[in-house]
Amino acid sequence: MLFLKIVAGFFIAFVLLLVVGFFFIRWKFRRWIDKFADALKEAAAGGVPPFRIHLRKRERDEEEDEDDWLDDENIEAFKARSAEFESLGFTKLEDYHVDEIMTQMRVFVDEKTCTYGIVYSHPLIKVWCDVVRKYEDGTGWTFGTTKYHGMDIHPKSTHRFFPDESLTEVVTKFKEEAPREDAILATKEDFPALFEKAYAEEMDWRISRDGPTEEEIRRIAQMNDDECTDEQVQQIQTQWRMAISEFQKERVLKRYRKSAELNSFQWDHLQNYGVVVHDKMRAEELLEIFDEEYYPTSPGESDDEDLDEEELEMRAEWEKRLRELRAALQQGPPQQVFRNLVEIGNGESTDQWEFQSSVTEPIAADIWIRTYGDEDSDAWDDDE
Repeated sequence: MLFLKIVAGFFIAFVLLLVVGFFFIRWKFRRWIDKFADALKEAAAGGVPPFRIHLRKRERDEEEDEDDWLDDENIEAFKARSAEFESLGFTKLEDYHVDEIMTQMRVFVDEKTCTYGIVYSHPLIKVWCDVVRKYEDGTGWTFGTTKYHGMDIHPKSTHRFFPDESLTEVVTKFKEEAPREDAILATKEDFPALFEKAYAEEMDWRISRDGPTEEEIRRIAQMNDDECTDEQVQQIQTQWRMAISEFQKERVLKRYRKSAELNSFQWDHLQNYGVVVHDKMRAEELLEIFDEEYYPTSPGESDDEDLDEEELEMRAEWEKRLRELRAALQQGPPQQVFRNLVEIGNGESTDQWEFQSSVTEPIAADIWIRTYGDEDSDAWDDDE
């Protein structure tokens, strides 16, 4: 359902605020960040939210208290918003856990007007609500009780924010303004699959944009009354691109496994040693794949800070290679650039690269197998 896209957008914006804050406002919120560091790590490893989620129906244990599934600080507000939806003519549909983003949600429906009401609970974001209507053409309207998060809105979504108005006022506005023609409803049984699909569509749209744009990052920083340097923007975008590449790798390898009919041993080997080079990669990603010692410079990090002469020489060599790779990417796709890199580099490195296949779905990519030099079969011989 389309309201899921709002969860994605809001959560992404929230994580971005923390990532941006880590670079240039962390001193203001040091205690706050320390308190929730573990939670953030679980919710969005490395500052990037999950690209897929799964809806898990709440199964109440006989010994479980009615409110045990919620964060203690959220119980009162969650119950109040739930009661308010019911007073407005909504009927409870189901309770769900979204483990990947540490969120609990209660879904209500007003079948007469084809309108959903959702109450969310999160240990950091606390409690908020959405009023949603989905249409046959895939578009949707959402009115939420949160403030504008700073992220761009999906082209198929109309989303408005009312942080200073009551839920009753938001529902009233929604029913007055949101179109009713061609609105649709999902059954309770179909709800989880539609929810997950909508989230995937939202994230795929953001992936197609290579993650957050510079405008989005700067907008969020401005909303937080902070400046944002070019280096900080680059670091955040690089972090997202790395996560996107890892996600694409998993998708490509799973698709290849099916088409190539790999057995369990071959699949295990591919998972451990397979490398995917897709057509959205940039110079930093190609170099990180080829040279595992490479790592991007963090914002504000001086080239000579805490580096000895050998490390400075290595970083200078990386910068030279990055310039060469960027120039090569102006002339051809990442797959061809990487092939050329392997052809040249195999003569210098102890690692060996073996091309496996090219695929076009779910993204155009080449699949390689890397054999590490220190894993030569002779290395496993018993000492004499």
